[in-house]
Amino acid sequence: MAKSLEQVIAETDAEYARLEQYRYQFGPGQNRQRTNIEKQMQQQVAIRDQAVANSQGGGAPTDTTVKSGEDIYYENKAASELLEKRTSARQYLKTLLTQYNMGSLAGQIEGLILQSTNQDFLAEKVRETNEYKARFKGLVALQARGNTDVRNEAEYLNLETQYRSAFNQAGLRDYLGADGSQGEYDSIAELVGDYSVSVEEVKSRIGDAQRVVADTPQEVRDSLQRFYNIDATSLVEYALDPVRAQNKINTLANAAIVGGYGEMADLDIEVGAAESISALAGDEDINLEALNRQLVAGSEVRDATSRLANIDRMELSDSEALLASMDADATAKKKVKGLQSRERARFGGSSGFNRESLKNVNTI
Repeated sequence: MAKSLEQVIAETDAEYARLEQYRYQFGPGQNRQRTNIEKQMQQQVAIRDQAVANSQGGGAPTDTTVKSGEDIYYENKAASELLEKRTSARQYLKTLLTQYNMGSLAGQIEGLILQSTNQDFLAEKVRETNEYKARFKGLVALQARGNTDVRNEAEYLNLETQYRSAFNQAGLRDYLGADGSQGEYDSIAELVGDYSVSVEEVKSRIGDAQRVVADTPQEVRDSLQRFYNIDATSLVEYALDPVRAQNKINTLANAAIVGGYGEMADLDIEVGAAESISALAGDEDINLEALNRQLVAGSEVRDATSRLANIDRMELSDSEALLASMDADATAKKKVKGLQSRERARFGGSSGFNRESLKNVNTI
């Protein structure tokens, strides 16, 4: 039944007075409860004012339902809970975007939490953005191939940290690009997603390159340039090229060392011979002590046979002399033996320089 204006005013005034008395029960430390009561008081004023406005407009008696304090309490409680959920969701997204360095999405936070406050939902909505796909390009590439080596963003971020550490420790802080830049993210994405070069392999390649670059005789650097047309200062970038195999880089470094140390021993070693000798060390770093001994032996073979070669009008290169002294090339060995046939006793025997003797844990 419709209430008269007088009834509405009487009921709202009575409820307002009751709420006002109730409000004084809460002390200074109970601001939240006081605020809820004050909201209910304001609602009573609004109901009263609306009833008066309707009556002045000449309309029919106002059909105004005065909500009980209990109804208003539960309505306010639901609104408060929703507010808390949205506040929590907002903080979750802010933290997530900060961790991902994706502040460009900050403007979308409010729109996302209006859709849902569920964290799984929000995380998935972030993954659907182009910004996320650019930021986590390497992870997206792995997932597209069904590769589960890196399972989530947390593991990918940890992997990024390991790559940065590997380059920083090697003094190559800017190789990947400025920290937190898209260029850096793209560089890491290539290593992870495109080429699957592990952190340990990166460290190994850096070590191989720096073994030639840092504290290396100029003759070795010259050999690097002569054999492969690679400047020593750019060798690290060459070694880190994801399309090159790690073993190839080690062979290149060892070959440059053979050529450089050969030059110091007054031997002109060709690239083919240097690579053949480098291959004897396998995947390990070449043994410099054994190499120096063999270079001396190679020089002796060359010097001892040079006069005979001139007499027979034959050419014996320094590379052939070295390979023959090492029993590393049958053709060169046969050539030297032919020249030494009259002095076999002096120059006979094998060198004992082989795959095992070239291996050494001590790097350059």
